[in-house]
Amino acid sequence: MFSKSETRPSFCGLLMRKTTQAEFLVLATLNSVIAKGLWMKTIRQLMSLWLCLTASVAWSSHGADFKADKPGEILEVTELASGKSLDPLAGYIEDPSHELTIDTMADVAWQYSEKGLSFGYTDSVYWYRLVFSNHSEKEIQRFVSLSYPVLDYIDVYRRDGNSPWTQTSLGDKQVFDDRLISHRHFVIPMDIAKGETQEWIFRVDTSSAMQFPINIWEERDFFVHDQNQLLGLGLYYGVMLIMVFYNLFVFFSVREGNYLYYVIYVGCMAGFLGSLQGINFQYLWPEATNWNDQSIIVLLSGVIIFASLFTQKFLYLKDDAPFFNRLLIGVIVTCVSIVFLSNIVAYHALIRLLIVVAMIAMLGAIYLGFKRWSEGFVAARYYAIAWTSFLLGGMILALNKFNVIPRNFFTENTLQIGSAMEVILLSFALADRLNQEKRERYDAQINALEHEKLARKAQTEALDQERNARKAQEKALEHEREAREAQAKALDIQKRATETLEERVKERTVELESVNRQLEKMSTTDALTNIRNRRYFDEFVANEFALAIHDSGDLAVLLLDIDHFKIVNDKYGHQAGDEILRCVSGAISESLTNEDQLARYGGEEFAVVLAGMKLEHAVSIAESIRERVEQLNFDRIDPSLRVTISIGVKAGIPKSSNTSDEWINEADQALYESKENGRNQVTVRQ
Repeated sequence: MFSKSETRPSFCGLLMRKTTQAEFLVLATLNSVIAKGLWMKTIRQLMSLWLCLTASVAWSSHGADFKADKPGEILEVTELASGKSLDPLAGYIEDPSHELTIDTMADVAWQYSEKGLSFGYTDSVYWYRLVFSNHSEKEIQRFVSLSYPVLDYIDVYRRDGNSPWTQTSLGDKQVFDDRLISHRHFVIPMDIAKGETQEWIFRVDTSSAMQFPINIWEERDFFVHDQNQLLGLGLYYGVMLIMVFYNLFVFFSVREGNYLYYVIYVGCMAGFLGSLQGINFQYLWPEATNWNDQSIIVLLSGVIIFASLFTQKFLYLKDDAPFFNRLLIGVIVTCVSIVFLSNIVAYHALIRLLIVVAMIAMLGAIYLGFKRWSEGFVAARYYAIAWTSFLLGGMILALNKFNVIPRNFFTENTLQIGSAMEVILLSFALADRLNQEKRERYDAQINALEHEKLARKAQTEALDQERNARKAQEKALEHEREAREAQAKALDIQKRATETLEERVKERTVELESVNRQLEKMSTTDALTNIRNRRYFDEFVANEFALAIHDSGDLAVLLLDIDHFKIVNDKYGHQAGDEILRCVSGAISESLTNEDQLARYGGEEFAVVLAGMKLEHAVSIAESIRERVEQLNFDRIDPSLRVTISIGVKAGIPKSSNTSDEWINEADQALYESKENGRNQVTVRQ
C-alpha cells in the first residue's frame, strides 16, 4: 500500500516574480539617500520600513495558515487545499527521555499548537500524529512535504485502521539517494484508497532546531510551487555568483586584498545558505551525511572570519581603531577554534554559540560602520547600510530558529534577501573607497602644483634680489626642471595605469553582460527538450496576438499532446519518456521555419504560434507535424512502439475584443475533441 513512489516530471509553467510595492519603496528610498546624502535621517526610516514589512508579512502568513480544520479531527484528504499547512492540525508530544515507542502511542495525550510546530533547539525527541481519510469514490494521491531539510532522523509510521505499522526512515543522516522523492525537502508520497483511513505518526530526533513545517500537496501544484522557489533561488545565487566573479576580476586587476576577502566572504555566505536550504546536500555532497551538518558550522564561521578581515582592512582599524581591531582578532580566533571543534563538539552546542558570535559580530560591524562614517570616512556609509540590512535578516532568522517568531516564507528567506542587498552594497563600498583614494591622489597633485607655483614666484623674487647668486639659482632651476620631468613621467605612468584599469573594467563589464544574456536565454529554455518553455510562450503569444490585432493579420495557435504518454511512460520508464519528448519536439521543430514558434507547454503538451498564417496553411502544417510524429522510429526502446499526437488548431484574424487566453482555450478545446474522437488527428476551431 505504501510503496516507494517514483519522481514525476517537473512542470515548467513559471512566471517571473514582480517586484513588490514594498521592495520598490525600499529601493527608491535608498536611491534618494545616495543622491542627496541624507544618510543618518534616512537610516531610521529604512529600518522602520523593514520592520513594518517583516511584521506585516509574518502576521499575514500566520493568519493564512490557521483558519481551516479543527485539530485532532480526522482529515478528509479531498477537502484539504493543495499546499495547506498541517501544522495546527497535527498532534505532538515531547519525549525528553527518548523512551517512547510506536507501540506506546495509543496511550499518550496529544497536544496541539496554533503557533506552529517550532520548538527551537532541544535534546528531546518529538512525536507528531495525523489521521487522513478518503470518502471519495476513487483512489487519491498526494505529496506530504516536510520543508525543513536539516532534520537528522525522521521515522514515518503509517497504517490503515488496525493493520500493522509500516516504517519509512528519512533525514539528512541518510544519503540523499535513499529519499522517496529526489528533492531538497523531505517529500512522502501518499496513496489512499477510496473509503480508507490512514494514521501517520512521525518520530523526529535532530540536533538542529526542532521545526516541523508539514504541508499536503497535489503533485502538479507541488512541482509548480517548487519551480517558482527554484527560480527565486536561482536569481539569488546568480547575483552572488556574478558578484564573486566580478570582484575576483577586479582583484586580479588592482591587487587589492579587500576584494579577495570580499569574494571569499560572498562564497561562504552562498555556501552557508545552500547548506541551510538543503541545496548543497542534494547537488554537492549527497553522500556526506556528517559533513552536511558540519558544513553549516564551517561555512558560517567562514562568513564571520572573512567579514572580520574585510572590516579590519576596509575601515583601517589597525591604525585608526586599534581596540576594535583587537576585538575582531578575538572573534576570528573564536571562529577558527569553532571550525576545529566541529569534529569533536556536538552540532547543537556549536551552532548556538556560533549564532551568538555572529549576532555580536554583526552588531559590532554596524557600530564600527556608523562610527567611522561619523568620523568623516565617507566610504563607510555603504558599509553601515549593508550590514544594517544583513543584521535585520540575520536577527529575523535567529529569532525564528529560537522559536520567538513563527516560521513562514518570509522569516525563512529573509537572510538571503538581506545578504543579497548587503553584498551589492559592499561592492558599492569598495568602488566608492577606490574612487575616494583616486580623489585624494588628485588633490595631492593639485597641492603639489600650487606649491610649485609658489616656489617659482619665490625663485623670481630671489633672482631680482640676489643678482650675485645667479649661478646658484641656475643650478636650482636645473634641478627644478629635472623634478618636473620626473613628475611628468610619473603622471604619464599613472595615466597609463588608469587607462589600463579602465580598459580591464570595461572588458569585465562586457563579459558580465554576455553572462547575463546567457542566463536570460537559459531562463526561457526547457532543459529537457532544449526548446522554449512556458514562460517564453506566454510572452511570445501575447506579443504576436497584439501585433495581429493591430495589423488585422492572420494568426494560428496549435496545442499538441502526445497520445497515451502516461501509459508509455509508466511502461518503459522515465528515461524512455524523456527520449520520446525530445524526439517529438525535434519532429515538430523540423516542420517549422522558426524555432521560437515552438514551446513546451507542460508535461507531454506542446504549443505552436504561427503569425501571418491562414487557416489552410496552419492545418497543413499541423497535418505535417502529425505525420512526422507518426513516422518516428523508437526501435531502440521497443520495435513495436509507435507514438502519435493529437492537435487542436485555433486560427483566424483576432478582434480587439479577443484575448490570447481565449484563443489558447479554443485550441485546447479543439485538442480535447481530437482526443475524444480517437486521437492521432487534427481538429480546427475558427
